[in-house]
Formats: sequence, structure tokens, C-alpha cells
Amino acid sequence: MSFTLTTNRLILQVEDSSKADKVLAFYTRNKTLFEHFEPTRPKNFYTLPYQTASMNCEYSEIIKGKTLRYYIYLKSQPDAIIGSVNFSHIMHGPFSKTSIGYKLDASCHGNGYALEACQAAIAVIFSNYKIHRIEARVSPENTPSIRLLERLGFFYEGIEYQSVEVNGVFRDHCRYGLISTIQ
Repeated sequence: MSFTLTTNRLILQVEDSSKADKVLAFYTRNKTLFEHFEPTRPKNFYTLPYQTASMNCEYSEIIKGKTLRYYIYLKSQPDAIIGSVNFSHIMHGPFSKTSIGYKLDASCHGNGYALEACQAAIAVIFSNYKIHRIEARVSPENTPSIRLLERLGFFYEGIEYQSVEVNGVFRDHCRYGLISTIQ
């Protein structure tokens, strides 16, 4: 399992709860942007105790091989989290698949960082974890995310009707898939 990846401009790092304050700052900075598209959050989400507990739980799942989240840093600013890319519900065997999620600080949009980070993380999930299929769900109105998935080689599979609760309302999401070419 690779806990650190580097690309031309980025560092991708698995983190434990010692970085909960930085994660909280990242989510707080981007609250308006993220909440427009992401599942409804618990009321205490924007607290340090919540982020600490969440990161402890997630780290345990990472060690078990059930999930994987990389926090994204610029090489030029290695102390500030600018995003994350994660894989949840990792399954092996005849259902070899996972779901991808990603987010990037609003101040960093338009620089290709999400593409660069996702490409590196996808390579790990296919080669190290031997996953056959990655699924993605995205709001039909999230055009930048749809463009990113298409640039990554994901193919459109259809609409999942009322599949994700966002701000208290179940909304339709587009489903995309990517199949490993590693034999």
C-alpha cells in the first residue's frame, strides 16, 4: 500500500487524525462549494472532534484495505491541504470494484491538479489493489466534474434517479465507470 505518492506538482498523502485541524480548515474554506454537490452532512461535521473521529475511523478502514483517501498538497506549499481523492467500498473477488470521490479547493480550480491527482491515485487502485472497475457518481449540473471524469477515461452509464441526498433532497446523479486495462 502506498501512503505517499508524488506527481510533477503534487504530493498525495494518506493522513491520520493528527491532520484533523488541516482537514477541518479545508472543508470550512470550501463549505459553500462542496455542500452544493455533496451528500448532506451531519450537524457537527465542521468541528474538530468530528473530523478527528472521522479520520480515526477512516484510517482504520484504510489499514484494512476497505477504503483509501489521499489528501492533496502542492509541492510548493506542502503544509496546506488543497484537495483529496478517495476510493470507498473497495470490493475484491467477483465484484472487484470501488467508488471514486474527489474534491479540490476552490482557489485551485482550473490548474489540472484534480486530473493529475486522480491519475496517480487510479494507477494505485488498479495496480496495487488489483481493482477491476471504478464507479463515479456526479450531479448532472456539475459540469467540471463530468469533464474531469471524461478526461480520465470514464464512460457514461446512465442516471441513478434520486440516488443521493443533497441538502435534504434526494437528487439524480449520473453514473460513470472505468475498467482497468491491467491484466
